[in-house]
Amino acid sequence: MNIKSLLITGLVALLVLCVRYFYFKPMLVYGQDCPQFSSQDWKGRTIQLSDFKGSYTLIDFWGSWCGPCRKENPIMVLFYEKYHEAKFKEANGLQILSIALEKSKDSAIKAIEADGLKWDTHIIETNMFGGPMAQLFGIKQIPSKFLVDPNGKVLLSDPDIKELDDFLASRIVN
Repeated sequence: MNIKSLLITGLVALLVLCVRYFYFKPMLVYGQDCPQFSSQDWKGRTIQLSDFKGSYTLIDFWGSWCGPCRKENPIMVLFYEKYHEAKFKEANGLQILSIALEKSKDSAIKAIEADGLKWDTHIIETNMFGGPMAQLFGIKQIPSKFLVDPNGKVLLSDPDIKELDDFLASRIVN
């Protein structure tokens, strides 16, 4: 390889890393206020961030068409069972708010039922990444998650399952 090829390869690699880091990086960071929202859930009820006050809230952006999301769903069910009624130092259990980014509401409902997503707080946006919740949270890829504290502050931004589990397990009152 000559020097010109090495430079071009290096620049392309740097560009890819920059796009991945800056474009796909979640907009919310630790300690930031979670955006206030009001949206209709899959059953027509209004859901607001204030509905989750006092609990840890895991906001999970996913899609029925997303392979990695669907693969995570059984783990999310186990996670919900483990922490939903847990006694934490500063929170009363864990709530999950699922936000499905879809083309079809029916596809999301079928996936919710097929995957056994037990919690009752599901928002379905049929404009994919152009929906109001996806725009409000700056979602550019799924799955994406945010853990919010009982007062509406972001604790974890796009954590993986192990990071979530470690964080919550460390805060359980014995």
